[in-house]
Amino acid sequence: MTKEKPVIARNIRPQKPVSLATIDNILSSARQVLIEHGYASFTTRRVAEAAGISPGNLSYHFPSKNELIQALISNMLDEYLLNFEKEMNIADKNLTMGLDKLVEWLLDDAITESTARTFRELWAMAQHDESIRKMVDDFYDVTIERAAMLIAQNQPAAQIDSLREWVHLLAMIAEGAIVLYGSCQTRVVSFERIKKMVISLCLNDIGASQIHSK
Repeated sequence: MTKEKPVIARNIRPQKPVSLATIDNILSSARQVLIEHGYASFTTRRVAEAAGISPGNLSYHFPSKNELIQALISNMLDEYLLNFEKEMNIADKNLTMGLDKLVEWLLDDAITESTARTFRELWAMAQHDESIRKMVDDFYDVTIERAAMLIAQNQPAAQIDSLREWVHLLAMIAEGAIVLYGSCQTRVVSFERIKKMVISLCLNDIGASQIHSK
């Protein structure tokens, strides 16, 4: 049976006409609250306070905490997809350069304080809430598929299944970087050394062999 494609509501916005600046402010504040206070203390009241609006105003836009989190994940998805397109630079037919940029950006982004803390908190929330677990799982499926499609645009002769395998491996490495280097970048082996090894592995050992496989 064919696996159903993941569905994440894109650009989740309230149905009532509102200022996009207001929504962006709420989502930015929600992420900051998640980073600073953690999932256990993530409340709509705290988000409203951080956004400088009343709890009633926030609930007018997002009636429940889950809807707010869903919008936050959707917004993060949009940001990642835009960055994928920017780093791959699909107008540039130099595939190796595009992959190099994508790998380096993913690893550098993974260990930023904002990304590392956000994803650690989302993982924790997913352990306790089934709807959030599905949102997070779908987030990975959508971003991986989009990255594979972008690479395929630069390399139309490549087998899409091989590209998906390659991107899945890259995603595993990037998420592992969050765990190992997201809160400690002074390990016995430097992050820069690991990054160079991953880029070499992906571009030479995996990229050349699998992307050009028949």
